[in-house]
Amino acid sequence: MSKSVSNDALWEKLSEVSERLNSGKQKENVLDFSVIKDEIIAEMKERTYLLGKHNDSHFEANGKNIQVMNENIIKVLNVVNRIRKYQKEPIESQKNDRGMYFNFRFFKVKKISFVIVLLGLLVFILTLFCMKLQGDYALLMNEYHKQSITIQKSEFFQISVQTEYQFYKCHMNTYVLSQRINKTTIKV
Repeated sequence: MSKSVSNDALWEKLSEVSERLNSGKQKENVLDFSVIKDEIIAEMKERTYLLGKHNDSHFEANGKNIQVMNENIIKVLNVVNRIRKYQKEPIESQKNDRGMYFNFRFFKVKKISFVIVLLGLLVFILTLFCMKLQGDYALLMNEYHKQSITIQKSEFFQISVQTEYQFYKCHMNTYVLSQRINKTTIKV
């Protein structure tokens, strides 16, 4: 595992060295100054080597990322160039194709736009026609339903009238018979 050294640590070390130099010990130990200087230089070289080694991996990663970005940019530029070529071709073909427009007195209309409007109008008319047929069908079904209810009521009324008639007829027969029986019993 490599040791990483921050700039703050280097500045602290340098500030310690400068404090030593500034103190009164500087005059006494001239030989120590050269030894300390050599130690500092060796330590600085070691730490800068470690920093450089640590940063090399970042530079390699950044280099790879830059290469990938360059490739992507080249691909995008190729696509943009193709799109521009395709855009130029229809403009040139439109200049040559004057038969694509209906030239009226005050305006031009593309033939395709005219066909689309015509088809839209036909779809609208068909929709209205279908809605009218649906409305007529609903009215006819409503009338049919009313007629079937009326027919059912009239059949029920007819059946009830017939049953009442039969009931009265039977009742009358019974009454007539009972009257006859009463007359014959009174005569006897």
